[in-house]
Amino acid sequence: MSNNILDSIPQPIWITTDNDLAKYCQIWQQQAFISLDTEFVRTSTFFPKAGLVQVADNTDCYLVDPLLISDWSSFAKLLEDQGVVKVFHACSEDLEVCHRLTGTTPSPVADTQIGAALASLGGIMGFQRLVKAVLDIDIDKGETRSDWLQRPLRPQQVKYAVADVFYLHQCYERLLTLLTDMDRLTWWQEDCHRLLVLGQINDDYSQQYRKVKLAWKLRPHEQYVLQQVTAWREETARLWNVPRSQVVADNVLWNMARFQPKHLGDLARAGMKPHVRQRVGEEALALIASTLDADESVWPDVLQKPLSPQAGEELKVLKKRVTAHADTLDIPADMLVKKKTLEALIRSGYPRGPYSLPEPLLGWRKTEIADDLLDYLNQIDLSAV
Repeated sequence: MSNNILDSIPQPIWITTDNDLAKYCQIWQQQAFISLDTEFVRTSTFFPKAGLVQVADNTDCYLVDPLLISDWSSFAKLLEDQGVVKVFHACSEDLEVCHRLTGTTPSPVADTQIGAALASLGGIMGFQRLVKAVLDIDIDKGETRSDWLQRPLRPQQVKYAVADVFYLHQCYERLLTLLTDMDRLTWWQEDCHRLLVLGQINDDYSQQYRKVKLAWKLRPHEQYVLQQVTAWREETARLWNVPRSQVVADNVLWNMARFQPKHLGDLARAGMKPHVRQRVGEEALALIASTLDADESVWPDVLQKPLSPQAGEELKVLKKRVTAHADTLDIPADMLVKKKTLEALIRSGYPRGPYSLPEPLLGWRKTEIADDLLDYLNQIDLSAV
């Protein structure tokens, strides 16, 4: 970043007391939108440790110090205010930080990473590329991995933190105009709403086992064991506040489900580390033992196997159709339809049909591409291939 650009960054208003936060939250609730960013540290913990919350409105930029704030109720009310759009860039981790601080998730949100892709500005881009594409300004991201828990923050850190929301606010206004002119504003709003629905934070860990590689290879009862030990791993990681892999890695969970260890030595052979065995080994063994006589009625639905070769060929055909239409819209193919969604479409009626649209293909994508894909699939009989 050039000195001129650094000098253009406004001086922030620091918010370090509960009363000040409540006062400014009332001001922000009068805005049509505010821009938000968070800085946090997450190197050896499960939960992010918030080091700074940045806010920009139409007049100023603000830095909220989470190390000094104890009452987040006013901020939670702001985040839940449906009349104020909360603007982020690549917001998944920011949403988690906000939820960790306040117990609530911001809504509605506008993610400029999604907006830029829908506005034909390029593929999924980082914030540095966004600012260059939208504002033609080069910014420095050298402070990305700074220690945001240190106090006082260095002047360079402060300028970096302010710059993020200062330029984010301007980018949002430009994208809002651009997508309105392209008649794609509702696309952006819909995709951001879906992002919130899919990223909803809750205490139900029963589906976490689906993310374990090769889980589909396990037998039905073994998949039930995997479901239980994966949920246990999730609860333990949160309780210890460590990354999941520091409890047990995914491949260890798979081994525990497949071989169902009965002794601590079996856990060692499955790959569980000594300090974990010593701390919760007996607990894990007891959990596995409790699954052995479980009635089949509590087993989860059997995970689907990879697509057959014939279905895989049709998947390639669908991907080509998606890519061709994405090119006409000048947006990334993966932004139009993800591979996982195409697989769900094929599975919905394979091999003879009829096929039905999975949720991600509803809304604006239904008219743009999904009806065409559905018509194609319903006119063929894959069982005859």
